[in-house]
Amino acid sequence: MSIPVEWAVVGPAVIVAIGALVALLVDAFYPRRTWLGSGLPASAALVVAGVELLHGEMLRYPLALSAIVLVGTLFVVVGSNVMNFENAMPPGEFHFLVLSASAGALMMVAARDLVTLVVALELLSLPSIALVGLRQGDRRAVASAWTFFLASIVSTAITLMGVSLLYGAAGTLDYVGLRDGLRDSTLPEGVVAVGVVLTVVGLLFKLGAVPFHVWIPDTYVGAPVMVAGFLSSVSKAASLGALLVVLAYALPYEYQTWQPLMAIVAAVTMTIGNLGALRQANAVGMLAWSSVAQAGFLIAPAAALLTTDGLSAPVQYLAVYALANLVAFTALAVVLRLVGSADYDDLRGLARTDPPTGIPLAVAALTLAGFPPAIIGLVTKYVVFRPVVEGDHVWLAVVMAVNVMIGLAYYLRFIAVLMSRPDADDRYVSPSPPVSIRIAKAAALIGATALVVLSLWPDLLLSNVP
Repeated sequence: MSIPVEWAVVGPAVIVAIGALVALLVDAFYPRRTWLGSGLPASAALVVAGVELLHGEMLRYPLALSAIVLVGTLFVVVGSNVMNFENAMPPGEFHFLVLSASAGALMMVAARDLVTLVVALELLSLPSIALVGLRQGDRRAVASAWTFFLASIVSTAITLMGVSLLYGAAGTLDYVGLRDGLRDSTLPEGVVAVGVVLTVVGLLFKLGAVPFHVWIPDTYVGAPVMVAGFLSSVSKAASLGALLVVLAYALPYEYQTWQPLMAIVAAVTMTIGNLGALRQANAVGMLAWSSVAQAGFLIAPAAALLTTDGLSAPVQYLAVYALANLVAFTALAVVLRLVGSADYDDLRGLARTDPPTGIPLAVAALTLAGFPPAIIGLVTKYVVFRPVVEGDHVWLAVVMAVNVMIGLAYYLRFIAVLMSRPDADDRYVSPSPPVSIRIAKAAALIGATALVVLSLWPDLLLSNVP
C-alpha cells in the first residue's frame, strides 16, 4: 500500500535540495569561477521554496520556523558573495552544502516522527561540518570541523539511545503515538524518564546549550564567518524548533521529567555564555559566546512550554535574534575581507570610517542587547520573560534579568568601540569596494533596516509569527 506524500510539508525541502544540485552543476560547467554562477540558482531555489511554503497548508508554528530557515539561508547565500574570487573557498561546493544543510533544517522543523527527525538532523549536521572545514589549506578550520564532528556524533548517539528507549516503551516513533503511548501508567517510569532525558540532551547538544557548548566558540572562530552566521541562525532555528515540537507534541505528559532540566540548562547556559562573552576582545569570539547565552534565553520559555505563550515566545525571539546575528556576521565578513581582523582594536571607529558596515553592526548589537533605540530586541526580551513568570518560575526570571544586565555590559562596550573616534594613525578608510563586497554590505544594510522597521512597528512581528 502506497503512503501519501504530504507535499505541503516536504515540498520546500525538496525544492531546496534540487537547488543544491543545480548550483553544484552550474558551478561545474560555468566558464568562470564566480560566486554568482552558483549563487543565483541557489537564491532562486530558496525564493521558490518560500513561495511553496506560503502556498502550502503547513501549521503556523512549523511554517514560521521554516520561514526563518529559508530567509536565514538566503541571507547567508547573498552575504557569502564577500568571498568572491577567494581561491581557497569553492563556490559551487559551498552553495551545495549550505542548501543541503538548509533542506535538513526544513525537515527537522516539519518532522512528525523521531525517525524523520534523526535523518533530518544528520542531513543538517554533515554538510555543516563540511562547511566549517571547506576552506582549503586552513588548518584552524579543519581543527574546528573536527571538534564539531566529535560533538555531532556524540549528540547523535545520545539521541538514538533516547529514541530507542522511547520506542521500546511506547511501541511507536510517531509524535502522536508517543504522546498517547507514554500515558500508559503500567510503563516503567525509570526507562521512560531516561529515554526522555537522553532524547532532550541530544537535541541540546545541537543547540549549543551548556554543558554541551564547548564546540561552539572553537567552531565559530575557526569557520568562515558566513558559515558561523549560518550555524548561529539557521542551524539553531532548526534545533530549537525540533526540540520544542518534540516536547510539546510527543512528550507533553512527561512534563515533570523535562521541565526542571530545561529550566536549569537555560539558567546555566545564559550565565556561562555571558561570562564567556565578557572576556572577549574579538568580535567573532564575542558573538560565539553570545550565541551560547542567547540559546539560554531561547530555551527558558520551554520551562513553561505548556502555558499560552510557551511555544510562540521562543519563535518570536528566534526571528529577531537570527536576523540580528546574520547582520552582525555579514558585516564582520566584510571587515575581515578588507582589514583581516575582527579584534576590537581594529574595529575602533568603524561606524565613522565605514558607516555602511559599522552602523548595521551597531544596530545588530543593540538589538541583541535589547537596548533602545533597538526596541524590537527589548520587546522580544519581554516576550520570553512573560511565559516564565506566568509559569511561576520566579527564580529563572530573576536569573534572566541578571543576565540581561551582564549582556548589556559587553554589547555596549562593543558598540562604544564601533562609535568611538578612530586613532589618528588608523589606516582603515572606506575603500571603493568591488561588486561582491557591495552586495554583502547591501545585505547587512537591508537586514539592519528590517530591524529598525520592526523596532518602529513591533506588531509586524508579534502578529505574524505565532
